[in-house]
Amino acid sequence: MRFLRLVAGELRAVTRQPVTLIILLFGPLFLTLLFGGVYVHTYLEDVPIAVLDEDNSSLSRMIITQFAENERFYIKYYAASREELQDLIDSRRAYMGLYIPPNFARDVTSLKSSEVLILVDGTNVIIGNNCYAEAANIIQTVAAGVGIKILTAKGVLPPTAESIALAFAFNDRTLYDPRLTYMNYLLPGFVAVFLQQVMVSSLGLSVIDDGPTLARDNTFLRLAAKVLGYGFFAVPATFASLGMAHELFHIPIRGNLWLVLLLSVTFIFAVSCPAAIMASLLKDKLKTYQLSFMLSLPTFVSSGYVWPTAQMPPNLVRMIKALWPLIYFHRPFADVILKGVPFAAVKDSIAGMAVYTLVWFPVAVWVVKKRFASPSCPVPTTCPAPTTSDDSVSPAQA
Repeated sequence: MRFLRLVAGELRAVTRQPVTLIILLFGPLFLTLLFGGVYVHTYLEDVPIAVLDEDNSSLSRMIITQFAENERFYIKYYAASREELQDLIDSRRAYMGLYIPPNFARDVTSLKSSEVLILVDGTNVIIGNNCYAEAANIIQTVAAGVGIKILTAKGVLPPTAESIALAFAFNDRTLYDPRLTYMNYLLPGFVAVFLQQVMVSSLGLSVIDDGPTLARDNTFLRLAAKVLGYGFFAVPATFASLGMAHELFHIPIRGNLWLVLLLSVTFIFAVSCPAAIMASLLKDKLKTYQLSFMLSLPTFVSSGYVWPTAQMPPNLVRMIKALWPLIYFHRPFADVILKGVPFAAVKDSIAGMAVYTLVWFPVAVWVVKKRFASPSCPVPTTCPAPTTSDDSVSPAQA
């Protein structure tokens, strides 16, 4: 009963802080709308490219037509020289260049080695990878068709020519997101980070406000009640963000939402540990707020969402898992939503967050007691309690 009264007190305390309430409830929604707007064009289309055709044959014109009719590309420039083609890419007026050398058609017809050069601006990975993959697909398709025509012209029967030009068939099936849209890939990952940020910043500021009360007695229960109180608003806001992403930006939700809830609740307890420790060590609202947002990028990058942990140094992964819990939550959260994976697929991540909490929550409790204990009363439990109208709410909150 004491714990339930503490939780109720935290809920009342949050409602008395309009700024905190706005951050918890509307922060994730605003950020989802903002980031979703950035990636509203879910598929990369009409990328400006430049063409230099020094052959000007029917074959070279056919290749250029294939690029012009592809929805991925928009032929914006026809360069007059190799220098101009390079300059168009260097100045970012074009993101890709297509160069067809002199005598290209003649060499192909006579079965001599010849090549079409694709120049891709590799400084933008998203555009570069997409342009290269689609350009290679176009060139390979055209090359196979031309090979069949050449063999047929030399007297080879069409079925035999096709079997020679296409030695084997290649079929692919992309699961879950056939068009490989960046919206579906990034937005669920962003929503997970939004939950982290609102919890770390709001809980950290609350720990600074209520530090003396937390350190007075029952620190473990008071801190756990505070986590539940703030999570009571942050988790529903996260689900509202997912609903917005689904309705406005058509992010598929295939998984069990109860499993998403279990992951989210486990995560808010895990991430509350470093939040409470940082706030207690700094004891400064501005610095705590700044540090919480400064950590958003490194924790996002190192969580295994953008770059798989299997490709990271094992010792670095162990260190990250020991220090910050997003690595247990980020990828499983998105996998449940996008792929609909069952509990068995994420149980190890849930167990990892539970172990992390069991290890770090007592540390957080100890740090809070150590940092906020009154100098005149180094043992908080033996000191008289301050007089407040609500035993669970600090004077700063009231």
